[in-house]
Amino acid sequence: MNQRFFFTLILLGIIISGCKEEIQKAADVIVQPTAREVYERNFSKNDSLLIRWKNAFESAKKDSLQITLPYSESGVFSKENLNVYSYNIQLKEGERIVVEVEKHPDSASVFVDLFQAKSDSLKNFKHLKSSEDKKSIISQEIETSGFYKVIVQPQMKLQISFVLKIYTEPLYAFPVSGADNKSIQSFWADPRDTGSRSHEGIDIFAERGTPVVAITDGIIDSAGERGLGGKQVWLRDNLLGKRIYYAHLDKIAVSEGEKVKIGDTIGFVGNTGNAKDLPPHLHFGIYKAKGAVNPLSFIKKTEIQPSEKLSAVVKAVTLKNRTDVRKGPASVYKEFGSLKKNDTIIVLGKNQKWFHVQTPDSLKGYVNETELKPLPPN
Repeated sequence: MNQRFFFTLILLGIIISGCKEEIQKAADVIVQPTAREVYERNFSKNDSLLIRWKNAFESAKKDSLQITLPYSESGVFSKENLNVYSYNIQLKEGERIVVEVEKHPDSASVFVDLFQAKSDSLKNFKHLKSSEDKKSIISQEIETSGFYKVIVQPQMKLQISFVLKIYTEPLYAFPVSGADNKSIQSFWADPRDTGSRSHEGIDIFAERGTPVVAITDGIIDSAGERGLGGKQVWLRDNLLGKRIYYAHLDKIAVSEGEKVKIGDTIGFVGNTGNAKDLPPHLHFGIYKAKGAVNPLSFIKKTEIQPSEKLSAVVKAVTLKNRTDVRKGPASVYKEFGSLKKNDTIIVLGKNQKWFHVQTPDSLKGYVNETELKPLPPN
C-alpha cells in the first residue's frame, strides 16, 4: 500500500511539472520574454552569482564609453570577471544598426541589448531590442536621430574568444547606378537662390544618361516634367510610408501607377528644370508626412571595420608613471581617469591599437597599446 502511494505521488509530481511547463510556454507566447529573462530562470533568484551578473548589467547602463562606427573588437570572455561591454553611439534616422558577436562554440549564449537615450544627457535610456536565444546579433532600423547604447554580456562562467562588430547599413539602396558616396557633391541644407531657401535633398553627379534606379519596392505616384525639378519621378514606399523624389532627369522610364522593384530603372541622369546650367546630376529627396528629411543616411554606403589579429589578452600591467584612460579608442576622446605605473588591469578586448580595459576601481575605458604590457594568462 505504501509503495503504491509512493508511486502515485511521483506520478502526480510528473503531471504537475509537465503542466507548469505548458503553462509557462503559453505565458511566453503572450509576454514574449527576452533570451536574457529565459536564461535567468535556470537559477534561483537568490543565487549569489546571478545577483552579481544582473548587477553588472545594471552598472553597464551607466557606463559612458563612446565609439564611432564601424567598430570591431576582439578578446576573451572571462569566467572570472563577469565582463559586460557597453558602448554609447550616435545614430541617424535612415540607418540600420547591426551588432553581431562571433564566438566559438556558437552555442554559447551572449546577450545583446539596444537602448535609446531619452534625452541628450545620456543618463536615461529606454530599451529597444534584445537578441534572440542563441543568436548573438541584433538589427534595428533607426527612426529618430540621437544617442543609443549597446550592451553585450556573455552568460555566466563563459571562457571563450570573441569578435564583436558594430556597424550601420542604409535602409535604402543607392539611387544612381554605379555611383557611390563620392558622387554626392551637394548636401542637405546647402543655401539656394542666394540664401533665400535651403537645399531639401542631395545632388548625386554622374554622366548624362546614367540609370537612376528604384531604391526600394514601391509604386510610382507621379512621373512627368514640371517646375524646378524638371523631369521628375515620385516613388511611394508603402512599407516605410515615405515618398522618394528623383529630379532633373534626362529621360523618364516609368509611368504613374506602375509597380517597381528595388533596382528597376526609373529614369536617367540629366539636368532638366532649374539645373540646365549645371552638370548632369540627380536631385534626390525623401519626404515624410511632415515634409522633407535629410536623405543622406538613408542611402550612404557604409563599411564593416576589418578585424585584425585576434586579441587573447585578459590582463595587463601599466608601463608609465601616468597612463590615461579615455572614453573612446582614440586620443581625441576625453581622458576621464588615470593609472599609475605597475597597476594591474583587466583587459576586456582590443580595438585596433587600443585596449578596452577595466581598472581596479571598476572604471572602464580605453588605453593605448604602447602603455600596457600584456600578462600571461593564469
